[in-house]
Amino acid sequence: MSSTTLPAIAAPPARTADTLSDGAAIMDLVARFDDAVNRKDAIEFGRLWGEDAIWEIGEPMPLHVEGRAAIVEAWTQMVASTDWLFRGSFMGLIDVTGDTATGRWPCIETGTFKATGDVQAKGYDNRALYEDRYVKRDGTWYFAHRRYLYLWLSNDALPGSGIALGEEIAADRPSG
Repeated sequence: MSSTTLPAIAAPPARTADTLSDGAAIMDLVARFDDAVNRKDAIEFGRLWGEDAIWEIGEPMPLHVEGRAAIVEAWTQMVASTDWLFRGSFMGLIDVTGDTATGRWPCIETGTFKATGDVQAKGYDNRALYEDRYVKRDGTWYFAHRRYLYLWLSNDALPGSGIALGEEIAADRPSG
């Protein structure tokens, strides 16, 4: 029997009370992103981005948008084409360095695109990674750059029916 030597694994970055606090604030930022998407809340969605932020989506549906106002406009058009949409992020990795940070989040999106003209409604189901850069301004973390990388995508019809969230959830949401 031969022994195998495993390569050395680098230690994770040192954590301090400040980096842990900043990490929690960034986790909240990502959770608020998911919540804004699920509720199709453009105002909340816009609050999450830095003024000069960049939003990218990779193949097979590439998008590159710069500036908060342009990002909100592009996102508003995208979600308007859906009957319903759900997205969620799994626990990600965050590295904080002063007033900047990076993160990577596995995520899932599922929904249905509306029928338009002769085009039938179609499903949307994917697994992806978001690679992020964040910036802290006046004590608040914002997205500076989000890049969405598809890992798996299906546009097959989804079984079941989507049920749109109504105004009742907006009234009950936690405040920021």
